[in-house]
Amino acid sequence: MSAPTCVCCGEAVLDTDQRAPSHAQPIHYECGLRAAAGSVGHQQRKCSCYGGTEEDPPGLTRRQAAIAAALYFQLGSVPADFLNRPPNEP
Repeated sequence: MSAPTCVCCGEAVLDTDQRAPSHAQPIHYECGLRAAAGSVGHQQRKCSCYGGTEEDPPGLTRRQAAIAAALYFQLGSVPADFLNRPPNEP
């Protein structure tokens, strides 16, 4: 049986992935947090909402962008080693 697909990023939600609490559809925790808190650019007030042009760090998949947004929300920054990882690594 295949894993359900996250409604935000389209990637599989594995049994080992943390899921957003109290959500009827499958969604990764980080994807749910990004949906509520916004992209890294939004949290930094550098997106179009604030007159800027930044959203997600360039070169990331939707899932990686959600993880980056969750890291920024929790830590106030995104570690440089995270931004330099290959696209196939969450």
